[in-house]
Amino acid sequence: MSTENLSDEYYEMHDAYSILSFRPNDNNGDFEDSASEDNFIKYENTYRMESKTPFDEQKAMVIVKNEIEKHFNEETKYDAYESDKLCVSMICNIKNYIRDIDFERYKIVCIVQIAEKKNQGGVWSILRFLRDLEKDKYVERNFENNNLFVSVVVGALYYE
Repeated sequence: MSTENLSDEYYEMHDAYSILSFRPNDNNGDFEDSASEDNFIKYENTYRMESKTPFDEQKAMVIVKNEIEKHFNEETKYDAYESDKLCVSMICNIKNYIRDIDFERYKIVCIVQIAEKKNQGGVWSILRFLRDLEKDKYVERNFENNNLFVSVVVGALYYE
């Protein structure tokens, strides 16, 4: 097998797994640009520092409230095996509903906690994070009955 064939095999393999091609020019120095400038999309900087659709805390609170009411009532019992699946399900639903509203330039973070309540007077749960007080927003909602408590926090973190 010649070195030329090995080289071609290497470049074919490399091209299949890479978005860049480092294959040497086969045109013997005659370079023709197959991609013209007309084929490229040019974007201009917007220089906007705020969102056109800022995060609306009231809309997010309605979504969180509806999701809690859908899964919990005064007779709901704590189930250790189902609580983790329910947390994941609630997180996905809440994030999807909030993303459907399309708050521009926000990352959505959702935290759901479900825990058993065993003759306790209450539970302290603290969440701390650094945020920009003007642009970053959050909503929180708690539910409690004789058997369990639920805490839902949704944060909307602005990014440029």
